[in-house]
Amino acid sequence: MSTPYGEWPSPIAPEDVAEGGRGFADVRVDGGHAYWLERRPSEGGRGVLCRSALGSAGGDSAGDDDAPTELAPAEFDARTLVHQYGGGDFAVAGDALVAASMDDQRLYRLPADGSADPVPITPEPAEPLALRYADVAIAPDGETTYAVRERHAGPGTDDEPVNEVVRLPLRPGGDPGGGDAIPDPTVVAAGGDFYAAPRVAPDGDRLAYLRWDHPNMPWDGTELVVADLDDDGDPVEGSRRVALGGPDESVCSPAWSPDGVLHAVSDRTGWWNLYRVGDGDAENLYPADAEFGVPMWTLGVSTYAFLDDGRIATLYTEAGEPSLRLLDPGSDTGAFDLVDPDLPYTSLRPAAVRSAGDRVAFLGHRPDAPSAVVEWAPPDEVGTGGPGEADASVETDASVETDATTEADASVARLRESTDDPLDPAFVSVPRSVTVPTGDAVGADDAVAHAYYYPPHNPDVTPPEGERPPLVVTVHGGPTSRSDATLSPSTQFLTTRGIAVLDVNYRGSTGYGRAYRDALDGEWGVRDILDCVNAARHAAEEGLADPDRLAISGGSAGGFAVLSALAFHDAFDAGTSYYGVADLRALSEETHKFESRYLDGLVGPLPEAEATYRERSPLTHAAGISAPLLLLQGGEDEVVPPAQAASMIDALVANETPYAYVEFPEERHGFRDADNIARAHAAELAFYGEAFGFEPAGGLAGVKLLVGERPPELE
Repeated sequence: MSTPYGEWPSPIAPEDVAEGGRGFADVRVDGGHAYWLERRPSEGGRGVLCRSALGSAGGDSAGDDDAPTELAPAEFDARTLVHQYGGGDFAVAGDALVAASMDDQRLYRLPADGSADPVPITPEPAEPLALRYADVAIAPDGETTYAVRERHAGPGTDDEPVNEVVRLPLRPGGDPGGGDAIPDPTVVAAGGDFYAAPRVAPDGDRLAYLRWDHPNMPWDGTELVVADLDDDGDPVEGSRRVALGGPDESVCSPAWSPDGVLHAVSDRTGWWNLYRVGDGDAENLYPADAEFGVPMWTLGVSTYAFLDDGRIATLYTEAGEPSLRLLDPGSDTGAFDLVDPDLPYTSLRPAAVRSAGDRVAFLGHRPDAPSAVVEWAPPDEVGTGGPGEADASVETDASVETDATTEADASVARLRESTDDPLDPAFVSVPRSVTVPTGDAVGADDAVAHAYYYPPHNPDVTPPEGERPPLVVTVHGGPTSRSDATLSPSTQFLTTRGIAVLDVNYRGSTGYGRAYRDALDGEWGVRDILDCVNAARHAAEEGLADPDRLAISGGSAGGFAVLSALAFHDAFDAGTSYYGVADLRALSEETHKFESRYLDGLVGPLPEAEATYRERSPLTHAAGISAPLLLLQGGEDEVVPPAQAASMIDALVANETPYAYVEFPEERHGFRDADNIARAHAAELAFYGEAFGFEPAGGLAGVKLLVGERPPELE
């Protein structure tokens, strides 16, 4: 007997999505150990510093120290709020680790083995959270720390926070733990609107860093700056020089090779390629229509790492499909070969590729097994390949082997997985890549978008004969970001219940070159929405979805896409907006510094583009929303403030559009607490049941659709 789509009994409860969503923010290697930062929803999203001995990969033994060890007490939450999105929250060298604390945003030092409590090494600010540190790096001397500091108080902060690069001692004089005064850090770079990636050369004689100014975002244009350092670690006056970059060239992920040669990723060819930087020139190590870089939404990005034998392990994204590759300098011509080790990982997010000399650590995701902190010992020789040689697309295959021990060979070890209770492989919906002809209102009729389609899949259920499943189009945030083919608990929560998912990489997404990324310039709210609409219609035309049960869901910029799709198009029958942008003009006035001029490029500069902001805002066209809408919002969101959701609700009430609202008072931009994550997933599924007329299995609490009245929590 068949079971209606949406009503399939699932092994994934809302609580399982939360508990199985342990995330990884960074990984470092030092002294024979891997260190990583994991976010635990079960602990309110606390950032937990962990380490494990290297040596499990490559046939060696990691000894008795191979189990992950927590390095800080339970009350320590490692997280920086610089740019609101953070990144580079910690660094490690020798016997010391430095990490930012969520509670006060100060930097703390603790033993690398976690044998003592953290002690502060930056002074307490005059106002709470006023001095924030990120992109932490310990200099080769093991005693000096560099970091990006974001100042929210003091000189120059009347209009917006001040960003700068600072130097501070790893072990300040006196006893900070005993109450002695901690000296203020020394400012070594200032005057720019933003800074990132302070990196000291192996000899300690040079400092490289990135800088950029409004209205650019780091994927628009940055400068790679190099300065000579004196004996104190401060830049020598007059030594500053630009190695790569400019207002129209994005540079990211600078790093020094072990022999002191600066490298960085630049998109000067239209693709983020890897360069070796010399005196007055920069050599492209492997020219390709492929991406060796990523958009720098978070700090601390590392997209490649140097091995002892001269090879470079690197993120490599070709035709939108990420993988880990090796650049091998062994060619007789002196050119690098690109080597594909055929690892099964289809995403390395966030980009944190690190080297321990003869092995690599990274954060790996794949479509058929949980995410993991991965240790890899590259073999001496593997097959070589070039652009276009390997087919990185992911095809639907219910028989995919998911035993992590067989994913490649003994050269790979999974040091920590995102869940202790992985989904039975029999229930996994593995995606396939989809190319969507999207057309364009401004004449680009040959335009295409990209997506991953996850079909409904549950071996315990017989689908209804002759019916097609409801579809949820998921829209990533950013919008300068991307979706990858991964085993997402949120996606599997739907597919195991008989709901298809289409994850769209609309024009403006990354991984397809600068032209595709720049296609959204001036067109945010137009092209991205058209791509989502056409992706849904394409799925219905191909028989992959019920054309009368199409939903759209997304967060932040993805939430804006939800609201815009419902306001300006009639393709969707329901929408779920997680902390979505409703009023573009208000966003430009209320959001944080990092994104305060983002809309200059996406929509247009103000006040010249005032009319466009109004034309593109879902709030001013809320009368066009007739499909049911679910709004979920964090009460402490500083990126998309709660006022955005409140304004949209007022418009929905006035228009008598059916809607539901769920508020999470203590959440910021993105939900981190397990209870809140579970509650949000339960609400979304129940909402689709209301909109599409099915009863979800599992006895989930219902969602009340309101018409013409405000929710009690906003009264």
